[in-house]
Amino acid sequence: MFEKKKVWLGVGSVLASTVATTAINAEPMTQPNTAPAMYMAAQMAEGEMADPTIDLTSNDTAYLAQLGLIRGHLWVGMKLYEQGHVEMAKTHMKHPGDELYSGLTEAFEARDLPGFAQPLHALAESMIYNNSKETVVNNYHVLLDAIAANEPIATMSAEDVLLSISSMLMTAADEYAIGIKNNEVANVHEYQDALGFKQIALERLDRINDVEAKKAQEAIAKTREVIKTLEDLWPTTTPEGKVKGDASKIYGAASTIELEARGI
Repeated sequence: MFEKKKVWLGVGSVLASTVATTAINAEPMTQPNTAPAMYMAAQMAEGEMADPTIDLTSNDTAYLAQLGLIRGHLWVGMKLYEQGHVEMAKTHMKHPGDELYSGLTEAFEARDLPGFAQPLHALAESMIYNNSKETVVNNYHVLLDAIAANEPIATMSAEDVLLSISSMLMTAADEYAIGIKNNEVANVHEYQDALGFKQIALERLDRINDVEAKKAQEAIAKTREVIKTLEDLWPTTTPEGKVKGDASKIYGAASTIELEARGI
């Protein structure tokens, strides 16, 4: 499925960034639709493991990026739910459990973390089976707390968090390029995914620990500014027909943020 493939491609640039820190003059990513061959994910059929070069058990940057993708699906799903687009919301709530979570189980075990399978399932079930709004909203907040308990962001460097954000935006750009073609809505679900990933990328800036935030103040401010310039790419959560948007803006933002991270 494309959903599974895109996750690993999205973390590919972050893996490249992490490994490249061993080189003095590492080149920033300049080709938004490609990644170095050694970091490209293998094609994944149903049930296959990810490319072993992407080690989520030890690479906090890639691990955080994948958690961000889960958060992005959930964020846009709840946004759609609150706006009354319940059937659209259900598809976003199903994807994290169906497609993304299984790739994290070994990473949780390696970090001696509990994971969040049960609250993830509970939220999806409550929405799919049309439980009360109170139940759905409560399950969402319980899940957010459970995800936070599995995130290393409070102990990570600002550089690694920004690299994770860059990776998420690369994935958002891939999604947006599928969602909007020639200024026309081609796939509203992928467009919505991109919105969720962008939103979580922005929110992550506020969770960088105080010491790192002070050290990387300028890079964080630049990152925030760059992400906010993308806002007009999503005029609504449920567009139809014409949407003036270009995924290259998101690719460019991801590359700029990667450079900011490397300069910290």
